[in-house]
Amino acid sequence: MKNLIAICSIGILLASCTKTEVKTETGTPNSDSLKTKNSFVVDSVRVEDSLVITKNLTTAFNKQLLVFPSIKNKVILDSIYKETLVESKAYDKNSLQADLTRQMQASFTKTKEDSKEWSPDFKQTWDENSGMKVVSNRDNILTLLYSGGGYSGGAHGYYFESYKVFDLNKNLVINQNDILKNPKDVAWDKILKSHFDEPEQKEMLLEDKIYPNNNFYFDDKKITFVYNQYEITAYAAGVVYITINFSEIKNLLKPEFITQYKIK
Repeated sequence: MKNLIAICSIGILLASCTKTEVKTETGTPNSDSLKTKNSFVVDSVRVEDSLVITKNLTTAFNKQLLVFPSIKNKVILDSIYKETLVESKAYDKNSLQADLTRQMQASFTKTKEDSKEWSPDFKQTWDENSGMKVVSNRDNILTLLYSGGGYSGGAHGYYFESYKVFDLNKNLVINQNDILKNPKDVAWDKILKSHFDEPEQKEMLLEDKIYPNNNFYFDDKKITFVYNQYEITAYAAGVVYITINFSEIKNLLKPEFITQYKIK
């Protein structure tokens, strides 16, 4: 089962606390820039640090952002970074790294304040992490994965995966209404329930009926809808993936989508 565990939460960089050094990192997750034959370049920045808040509580922060020097359209760039809580309207490496540092300081500040209300009786690390990944870039259809998670002293941590698909030719985000004739068609419930990538997750369904959402990725043959913890199933089910071949649902797809994206 694709049951993923993650980590995350918050604190503040004050002189009264133990001082640590900020670690920053550039390059992709493999420390190299990604350059494809069509000159689509991807780079990345990262900010990572931890801070001792009390004798029992440490807070940690680890976030990474991709950088896209090849993308110039402001609408697309705004859409890409909307998911990451970036406040900067400049998306070069230096600006994005500065914004991550701001996020880290805000995270540390919040943990510091939260610890005044409640602090653990035994050693814990409350942490926050997130990152971005290029899933695919085919015919200028760019698919990105945003993932992250954290822990802030509860019964368990949390984890999420969010996918966005961008048409770089049209400078827009592709959503379910661009693909499906009617996302609320009653036929979807049966179709989705019969295509769980991990069938045992169905035993933990919280919803009587399920429908397509806007968290998906696709190629020319299939589409995968992704549901995060508690969205349609209990926490223990983890992230749910439902993959459907387009050949099985062509009557539910918009004809213009089939034609434009060369769906088989």
